[in-house]
Amino acid sequence: MKQIDNSILKFIQTMNKYPQEESPVVKKGGVRYSSELVKLQVDEKIYLSPELKFFYERCEIICDIRYDGHKLKSTSIDIGNSPLSLWSPENLVYRQEGFRWIGTDLKDDPEWNPFWLVTADINDDPVVVVTDKEGSPVMASYETGALFPIANSFSDFLDYLSITLELVQGKYNGEIIDDESFEFLEGFLEDLKEMISKINKNDELVENFIDYLYG
Repeated sequence: MKQIDNSILKFIQTMNKYPQEESPVVKKGGVRYSSELVKLQVDEKIYLSPELKFFYERCEIICDIRYDGHKLKSTSIDIGNSPLSLWSPENLVYRQEGFRWIGTDLKDDPEWNPFWLVTADINDDPVVVVTDKEGSPVMASYETGALFPIANSFSDFLDYLSITLELVQGKYNGEIIDDESFEFLEGFLEDLKEMISKINKNDELVENFIDYLYG
């Protein structure tokens, strides 16, 4: 588990390096590394892979809170455009609704593998971890469309997020959209592809990851 531990530490260090600004809508939560194992409160119907269990036991996911006091079920991560919502382990069971469980009576979707676990999303487009495969590969989709691979492992996924945060917040100061054209700033997507390609030579995976975040 050394690789996933290193990826977790890098991810949290990067988030702490660039603390998120408060929004007028919610008080930001975050992800905090715990020196002691976090006691997991995960519904028995949820299948965690060894990597995800390691992640949730060492990371306290602090959910965002609306200013009316309502606690949300996830924490938002600023990636420069639409935020990525990372769901806390105790709320994972609710995020499977509409995917693993469908309809008003929440029956099992026969086309959904129960080992596909939605752990995060951008505007309801899910990030799905395959919990019965070695390394916990990561896929994504647009709403209920076909899933496509974005990382060979959950560890890689965290590394890609760290790189993205470092680029967005470090080089571009959180501003990646041109105010006049509403397009991405020139060079941003190229910079991101170059940085991720240094640790993954699979062009398809790199492009899929970037397209999911910014497509």
